[in-house]
Amino acid sequence: MRGLGDSRWPLYALIIAFLMNVVLDTLFVVVFHWGVAGVAIATVIAQVFSGLVLMIRFMKGKYGFKLTFSGMKKLNGNIIKMIFRLGIPTSIQNGAMSLGMVIIQSFANNFGSGYIAANGVIQRVDGFVLLPLMGIGMAVTTFVGQNIGAGNVERAKQGTYSAIKIIVSFSLVMGVILYFFGSYFMRAFTDDPEVLDMGMHGMRFLAFFYVFMGINQSVSGAVRGAGAASVPAATSIIGTLIRLPLAYFLAVLPFNRDISNSISAGLYATKEAAQLAGVGLDHYMGLFYSMGISMFCGAFMIMMYFIFGKWQTKGVVKHKMSVQS
Repeated sequence: MRGLGDSRWPLYALIIAFLMNVVLDTLFVVVFHWGVAGVAIATVIAQVFSGLVLMIRFMKGKYGFKLTFSGMKKLNGNIIKMIFRLGIPTSIQNGAMSLGMVIIQSFANNFGSGYIAANGVIQRVDGFVLLPLMGIGMAVTTFVGQNIGAGNVERAKQGTYSAIKIIVSFSLVMGVILYFFGSYFMRAFTDDPEVLDMGMHGMRFLAFFYVFMGINQSVSGAVRGAGAASVPAATSIIGTLIRLPLAYFLAVLPFNRDISNSISAGLYATKEAAQLAGVGLDHYMGLFYSMGISMFCGAFMIMMYFIFGKWQTKGVVKHKMSVQS
């Protein structure tokens, strides 16, 4: 639907799923006492129902064509290949990022529950920044896909540059707000002094790196919409590969070194005792440093491809036209 220019009904379906989930959660957990299973069942029912709402609109021909069950039985090998060509790189990207986050989490566990809680709070607060950026990235994907399909490369470029301007302006404003007033947002989730202190140090460092994540989101969306899905996947994986060793050398290695030195000096008998005393915990900022650097590297790589690469020629629909740089 977004590809056809309708971004409203996907939003309506999301709202329907949300409201159904709340009602069914209350019914299954509070009334029927189904516990965690009830939450899971409610989620599945809400998602299926919202999906059916969107499918019915296609089956009624609201977008100039109708989906039918008989038509779904027919398979077009070329179209299937195209779908896999566009979808597999993003799937690999998401899988690699998930694996990277597992490794990062194992690093984070060294710094105790305080850091884990602080990082969790940051993720909730910076959602006010990241979700709009992701929304713009999705809009750019649709916009560029439509214009590349229509053979209007120049308009696709102009739309992408306009999105970058919006994202940079929005990110900088939100960065200032989070830098100076982030603690007020964080207090909505915790009042633990240690968590607030660690969280604010991390948030103030990351506040002005969100602009790079926003650029990455919009330009990756544009390139993906043009059909060059493998490039955003590659730059994302490279960014993860940059982040992991940086996190290890900037945070985990100094932490382990401080622990070993304290034990060698006879200050503590075990690693657990040293950790409990807070030895090495001040190196947690290395995890935030690695995150910010990887954001910058990802934005830089995808921007270089957008400026100098041949993304304009990767479209599903081919046109006889001259591609201007």
